[in-house]
Amino acid sequence: MNKSIIRFSLSFVLCILMVPAYAQINIGKKLQNKINQKVDQQIDKSIDGALSAPEKKAADKTTEGSAAGTEKDSPESMTADAGEKQKRAWTKYDFVAGDKVLFEDNLIGEENGEFPSRWDLKKGNAEVASFGGEPVINLVQTGTEITPLMKTKDWVPETFTIEFDIFFDSDNPNVAYEVYLLDDSKNYSESLHGHFWDPIDIRANGVRFKTFGTQSEELEAAGIKSQWRHVAIAFNKRSMKVYLDQYRLINIPNVTGKPTGLRIAVDKRIDANTMVKNIFIAEGGKKLYDQVMADGKIVSYGIKFDVNKATIRPESVGALNNIVKLMQEQSALKFSVEGHTDSDGDDNTNMKLSQERSEAVKAYLVSQGITLERLSSKGWGETKPLDKNTTTEAKSNNRRVEFVKL
Repeated sequence: MNKSIIRFSLSFVLCILMVPAYAQINIGKKLQNKINQKVDQQIDKSIDGALSAPEKKAADKTTEGSAAGTEKDSPESMTADAGEKQKRAWTKYDFVAGDKVLFEDNLIGEENGEFPSRWDLKKGNAEVASFGGEPVINLVQTGTEITPLMKTKDWVPETFTIEFDIFFDSDNPNVAYEVYLLDDSKNYSESLHGHFWDPIDIRANGVRFKTFGTQSEELEAAGIKSQWRHVAIAFNKRSMKVYLDQYRLINIPNVTGKPTGLRIAVDKRIDANTMVKNIFIAEGGKKLYDQVMADGKIVSYGIKFDVNKATIRPESVGALNNIVKLMQEQSALKFSVEGHTDSDGDDNTNMKLSQERSEAVKAYLVSQGITLERLSSKGWGETKPLDKNTTTEAKSNNRRVEFVKL
């Protein structure tokens, strides 16, 4: 019996066997092709059984690749492709984090079920929980309000940035997170706080503050999934910008009043998961060129990586593109891209990680048109701390990427 007859017979038998189990499923053309490929593999194995061991190993590797899809379609490459696609989607994101850490909470060392130790509860119920393998602050009920524990009152400087991630549930998307730039409504003074009696209202696809704000058509078109959204707020003396993921949805040139604190609250009239993580607050600083001229380097906290990896997170694009723009405008500038970690973990691991991260940043700059001869990379691990204290903020100040003028 020739090979084509065997193929036809096996395909026919396979299809007959599959119909009862999958009668309700529409098997598309692509899936049918994969079935045929699988049948081909089994036939090829029988016909080519006389191959020597090395040849057989190579042939098996080839047929396995055919069955699973090309290398491009492997889980690893699909993850990489998704990451690159996401990063490209953020190319117009222009948010840049401040350059002095005021508060950060990644909830490391916190126990599930306990109230987060670096926060105060204004009302409601909140607790540390584990979600997707990461620690989060679970805002358990509607009306829950939390505020970071700070040493001084009215601690917010005149220029600052705030970042955090919030979760939206696909089954119950009609939830609002409310961000107040006032630590306690009891302390409100119209002459001082002005517009900041009202919260920044954040929904799955839109942001509002008083009469300002809009809904993102792109986020709405993409549909609501169970997913995290990244929130970024930039305040500069009197102007305020608010971003939801890569989209700037509020841009107010002149806000009445002065922010003096931060409260995060949730408004949900339905049963839904409402969680917060990765809270990062920083004071704004000098313009990039002024930093280079004054200090001989730029210290960046806006370049974020996946935990214990050198994978650049998409919200880093704003900070990275600012460096690209500076180097395009100042063609004589050359930088050593230098990675630094905090003192947690193994020294050698930190050194290796910081080197890989500095190389990843260098590679991004090159991909944006900066020539190789203008860049070098170096990882210092934990050997050059800016702050020798052991507080969370001190460690955050030490985790950084520096662009040192050559």
